[in-house]
Formats: sequence, C-alpha cells, structure tokens
Amino acid sequence: MNKLPSFLSASLCLSLGLALVAPLFCLAAGNKSGWIDSDQDEIKLPVQRQSAPEQWRNSTNNNDGGENDEAQPSGRQRRGYQAAEGDAVGNGPMSGSAAGTMTNNGGAPQEGAVDAAGNPLNLDDLDSRPVQTPKLTIHEGGSHVISGGVTSANFRSGNTLNRGTDARAASLLQSAPFLTPPRTIAIQPSSFKAFLDQNHSAEVAGLAKTTIVEIKGQWDDCGHTLRNYGLPFTKISPNAIARADLSRSKILVVNCGANFDADSLERIRDFVAHGGFLMTTDWALDSCLQKAFPGYVEWNGAYTDNSVVDAVVVDRDPDLIKGVPRVGFWKLEDKSQTVQVIRKLEVQVLVRSRQLMGREPSELGILALTFPYGDGQILHLVGHFDNNADRAFNNALPDPAPSITIALRQAIAANFIMAAAREGIGSEAPAAKAGSKRD
Repeated sequence: MNKLPSFLSASLCLSLGLALVAPLFCLAAGNKSGWIDSDQDEIKLPVQRQSAPEQWRNSTNNNDGGENDEAQPSGRQRRGYQAAEGDAVGNGPMSGSAAGTMTNNGGAPQEGAVDAAGNPLNLDDLDSRPVQTPKLTIHEGGSHVISGGVTSANFRSGNTLNRGTDARAASLLQSAPFLTPPRTIAIQPSSFKAFLDQNHSAEVAGLAKTTIVEIKGQWDDCGHTLRNYGLPFTKISPNAIARADLSRSKILVVNCGANFDADSLERIRDFVAHGGFLMTTDWALDSCLQKAFPGYVEWNGAYTDNSVVDAVVVDRDPDLIKGVPRVGFWKLEDKSQTVQVIRKLEVQVLVRSRQLMGREPSELGILALTFPYGDGQILHLVGHFDNNADRAFNNALPDPAPSITIALRQAIAANFIMAAAREGIGSEAPAAKAGSKRD
C-alpha cells in the first residue's frame, strides 16, 4: 500500500482537529451563532391542543348521510338537523342508548365519557359547582350600585380583560373531555319544566305575559321553547317594537332572521340602557346586536355548517351557568354567524367549542357571550334557542346535555331569562335614584 505524502497527512490531522475543537470553542464563546442551544428558547412551541375522538373528526353530525342532499334546499333554507333512519326520535323518554352519555331524569350517567387520557369519566364531576356571589363595596355617593344576579360577577369597576378567552379559559378547554357524540332524542316539555323547578321555582311564579316579549324572526322560533318551559310571553313583529308598550316588560327575545328599522333599533337600545335584558340568536348578531350596540361584538364574516359540536363552559358566572354541566354539546345551524369580540374588557364569553375554533376567523370558537349596556344586560347565542331549525313545533333535540337532558344553550338562555325576571326593570321604568348610577 502506498503511503500518503507527509504534508497531506499533516493537513488531514489539522482539519480533523479543528472540526472537533470548533464547536467547543463556540460554546465557550457564548454560542454567538444562536444555533446549538437557543432554538428551544427562541421558538415558542404551541400549547398542545386536545384532539377530538375519531368519531368527531369524521362526522359533522348532521346525520343525513348525504343521501338526501339533492332533495334538501340549499343555503340558508337548510336550517338545522336532518333526521336519519335509526335516530332516536320518538315519543318515549330519553334513553342511554339514544343519547350516548346522557341520563334520564337526572339519573346516573351512562358509559362513554372519557378524559384526556381516554379513561372513563364520571359526569357528576362535570356539573356546575355553586359559586359564591361576589360582594360589592358601595362607595360614598352610591357609585357602582349593583343588585346582584347576572351582573353580580361582572362589575364595571373590576372587569377582567378577555374574560372567557384568557389563559384560564384555555386551560379549561385543554383539560375538558370530549364526550361521546350525542344522538337526537325526543325531548318533552316536562324536561324543560323540571330544569326551571329545580333552579328557578320562585322566579317562574311571578311572571306575567308582558314580562317576556318575543320578536318574530324568519328562522328561529324561541316561542316554541318558551312554551316548553311553560313561560308566558307576548309575541310581536320586529318593527312593532318601536311603538310597543314595554313598561311592564323585562326581557326582549330576538329570533334569528328578525330585521329592524332605525326606530326599532333605537327603542331596543333604550330598553336595555334603562335596565331591560336582551337575548339574541344567530343572525340577530348582524341584524340587531351590532347595529343597536356597535363596538361590542360583530359578525366576523364566517358561517358554520349544520353540525353538533363540543361545548365547554369557560366562565364562572353564578347565574348563567346555574345547574348547567361544564361540558356538553351545541347545535349549530347551516350558516350560523360566528362572532368576534371587539370590546374585550366588557364582553364576557361563556361557552366555547374546540371544534369550532379551527372553522372561523377569530379562532376562539365562541358559542355564547354576554355583556352589560347601561343598566341592562345582553346575551347572544351562536345558533338557535329552539330545538332545531327544520322542524317547527317538534320535540327532536340533537344536542341533549349530560345530566339535564335539555340542551346546554337552552339551559343558559333560561337562566338569563330568569335573571331578567328578578332584575330587569323595563325601558319606561322610573329613572334610577340619585347616586345609584352605574359607571
């Protein structure tokens, strides 16, 4: 074998030595190249997000199987749940097989709920726990006077920025389990009345027909659910609100698809400013809420599809989540409007969906929110208050919630209506006493 020239051997040895020593020299010099050990500190890794079970990812839960797509109306006309053969839509009581993890009459939860690790979960652990109502110190002169109820956890003097979208909410979303997808059940009025009897028996007794005013829309039918609850109400057309006598009314319920003229929008704004409550659903976000109360929330330009998504309660409001499970489901309609929060200090996000987060521009998956205006309060639901859109005056419920049987959206709305019954004062009520003005 021929030997290499001595000068070539020396060059190879020198190159090898430099290759071994150079990295050590960089470390000793403080790693100014920023390559060896700085990547982990400089590149912020995203928080690991829980993924939905396979059955969630492979289905939008519209349950029509695609077989009747050609026969269904397109666009906004296709509003809601399309029943499929074999769904549990009947006249009997709710069963575990029909509702997945649901229970009947508040009984023990059925199998199917899992935690993040896939272990069985007791749904009793998901129920709302009583939250102590915050106390308010009244300053001299009577500033910040709040009587309690729905505004008791949302004081003007101590609001939290990004409430429901902050780090605590992110932690709740990450730790909440994905429940077994529900099946449509036959919901009876007795289930709605049982929820009120358990949580609001005193308020129901004092309601009159003028207390709740439903404003007609094209798509949602809130009156159907109000009747299921056994609540008296008055129904009027959108533009009749401008000349209606609201002196004995405490809450306006605006259906999806209601359109208003300028006088009616001004009347709604005045009603809330003087202590009235307002609940809006779906397209009323664009047609009513952001026009009458600009600068709080707005439609972000996106629509949902016809589906049932997961729902996680991300706020502790002691009134609006009373008797409500912390994890459940939420029925979205075909082309429900998704929402963007503008005034982050005052808007309080109540419920969010991990599945909806990746489908809308705000990437927050907001399903329900509330905020104060003047002396009143507003609640908005993404989607509808009624059972589902395609079947008026029916008892088919696509998104029954664990332990309460009725839908999460319907329970939160009922809590809001009952808060109005306790606190709302109506737009023609006498002016507040001197020194009792809220900031």
